[in-house]
Amino acid sequence: MSVVIWIKLANEGIPLFLLIGLGVVLYRGFKKNQVILSEREDLLRRYLIFRGDRQSRLRIQAGEEKVRQELLKNFSNSWKEFKKNYDGYLQSFSKNTTQTKIILLLITLGLLLNSGRMLIDEYYFFGLKARFFYVAARELSNYVLVLLSFWLLRAQTHQFLYPKGKASEIEREILFFPNGLLTEGEFEGLYDEFDPLEPGGVKDGKENQDPGGRGEGGSRAE
Repeated sequence: MSVVIWIKLANEGIPLFLLIGLGVVLYRGFKKNQVILSEREDLLRRYLIFRGDRQSRLRIQAGEEKVRQELLKNFSNSWKEFKKNYDGYLQSFSKNTTQTKIILLLITLGLLLNSGRMLIDEYYFFGLKARFFYVAARELSNYVLVLLSFWLLRAQTHQFLYPKGKASEIEREILFFPNGLLTEGEFEGLYDEFDPLEPGGVKDGKENQDPGGRGEGGSRAE
């Protein structure tokens, strides 16, 4: 085979090879991130079951101080263990995302070097003619896939990694300690949303009793 044919094969084959690599890396990164998120959700589900069981036992054993203290200690230890494992999944998610992004950047650099080589060759042999601009436009089309890859990666990860994992921390607090995150008015608004007063609550001069245990004037019993 002549040198010209080898050059043509390289010009066509290198971008194709790099773009295939780009797709494979992006797919593997996406797939691993989905597995990590699925495992994290499963951990949360198991912890909710465990926590619900402990809360039930705490209510049952409320009169026995020694047992109650042991259960409270168990609550504290289990929370620390859950938090460590829960945050560990986020760290794995962040690490995998960073590795995927680095490989994508390296592939992008390879594409840029190859594009630069081709444009230099075209300019050296043919000058700034129509052929040069055709090659430049063809090379630019490759970077549409590059930009799309980075956008898809960001779309999957930004809610978990920005800003610095605070979303995950807030998520935990909302699940288990909601009172500290809401003002009194906002907390009262939750009752209005999920347990609203029934219309026609006053009949024959007396208030209907509702399951929410709300007192006079629409207030709720604690």
